[in-house]
Amino acid sequence: MMHSWLRFTAIEYSKPTAIPEQFLRGSGIKNGQIQNLVLSAAERVRRLLKLETLPISLTADRFQFQDFAGLLTLAPGLELEVAPKFLGNTSGWREDFFFLATLSHHGRLLDDEGLKSAAHPASDLGTLIGRSLVEMYWRNQRRPLRTYRHRREREFAIEGEFDAEDLLYPDEEGFRQQITSFTRSNPYNAVIGAAATELATVVPDIETRARLERLAQHLPRQVRPMQVEQRKLPSRSRPWQATYDLSCDIMRGLGGVYDPKDALAPGFVMQTWRAWEHLVSLALRMIFGGRKVSLQSRHRLGTRQQGSLTTDLCVIPDVIVVDDSTDPVRRVLVDAKYKGRIDANSFAISNADIYEALAFAGAAKIRDVILAYPCRLVGELSEDHMAGYVSEFSTIKVDGISIKAVELGVCGISKRGGLMRFANALAKII
Repeated sequence: MMHSWLRFTAIEYSKPTAIPEQFLRGSGIKNGQIQNLVLSAAERVRRLLKLETLPISLTADRFQFQDFAGLLTLAPGLELEVAPKFLGNTSGWREDFFFLATLSHHGRLLDDEGLKSAAHPASDLGTLIGRSLVEMYWRNQRRPLRTYRHRREREFAIEGEFDAEDLLYPDEEGFRQQITSFTRSNPYNAVIGAAATELATVVPDIETRARLERLAQHLPRQVRPMQVEQRKLPSRSRPWQATYDLSCDIMRGLGGVYDPKDALAPGFVMQTWRAWEHLVSLALRMIFGGRKVSLQSRHRLGTRQQGSLTTDLCVIPDVIVVDDSTDPVRRVLVDAKYKGRIDANSFAISNADIYEALAFAGAAKIRDVILAYPCRLVGELSEDHMAGYVSEFSTIKVDGISIKAVELGVCGISKRGGLMRFANALAKII
C-alpha cells in the first residue's frame, strides 16, 4: 500500500544513485516500473527544455541526473526532486532553487517576503510554490486584478452604447446595446484561479492546500482556460505580473493532473546552466549598471571559407564589463562556466575552457578574462558554500592574456541580501 506523497531527492551531476529501498517499499511498485516512470519523466523534461539528449541516464539500476534541476511528478503521490549541483541537498536548497528558477525564467526576483513561510527543512517544492502563490496573491489584493469587458445585452434599461435605430425599434427583450464593465472576470484571474485549484490537488501540506482552495474561491468562478499563454498584463495591473507568470508555470507543470497517457508537463524544472549564466549576468548588472555591462555581444574572430563563399566566424561571450574605476579604463570579459562533476578531487580549468577563453579575448580584444564557476559542495556545509563566498583557484597567462578561474558560493541566496552578497563577491574579483 503506497503512502501519500513519497519523495526521492537526488543531486545533479553526482555519482549514479539507485532508487532508495524505502521509496520502493512505500510506493508498492516494482523497481523496473519506477525506472520506466523516471525515464518517461526524463523524456518529458527533454522535450520541455529542448535538450538534445535525455537528462537522466540509467546504468546498472543506477540513475545520473544532469543539465536540469527541479520537481518531477512520476505518478500520483510519487515525486522526484533533483537539486542543482551548486546547492546540493542542503538545508534551504528548495527556497534557493525556487528563487533562481523564478529569477532565471522571468528576469526578476522574488523578495524574502515570498519565501518566509516555507523555510521548514521538510518543505517540498510543491508546498513552497503553493505558499508563494498564495502570499503573492493576497499581497496584491488591495488592488484587485480587473480588466474592461465588453458584452452585448438586450435590456430596456439603457446602460451602454446603442444605435439610434434600436431605440425606435426595440426587441421584445429590450434595446440592443454594448455594455462595458470593469470586472474581475477575465482571462488573467481565470489562469490564477485554475492554477490554485489544480495545485491544491497535488500539494501534500494540508494547510497550504486549504489556503490554495480559499484563494480559488475568492476569485469569480470561470471556465478553466484551454490554453495558457504568457502575456504582459495591462500597465495598471503590472503588480500582478509575477503572480500571473507563476500561475502559468503551475498550469504547465505541477497543476496538471497526472495521466500516464497524456503526461504533458514534467513538473517545475529549469535548465541549470542557463540559470547560472543568468545569475552571473544579473549580478554584474546590479553592481556596474546596464550601460557598463554588455550581454551576449557578437565579435568577429576570423573568416570561414566554404567553396567560393566567405563568411565571418564570430564568437559570443557571456558578459563584457567596462570598469571605469581604474585609469586607464579596463574591459573585463566574464564567462559563466557550469558543467563538471561535483565529486571531482581536483578543480582546474579544462583545456577546452582555456581555448574558448582565448578565442573570446582575441575576438573582443580584451586582456582580462574571468571564468565564473559555482562553488563545489564537498563534505559538510560551511561558510565557503554560502552566497558571498568567492575564491580564485587557478590563473592562466598566454601572450599577455590573463585568465582567472573563480568559484562562487550560492547557498542561502534566497535569504534577505543574499543576491547582493553574491553580486558583491563577483565584483570584488573584477
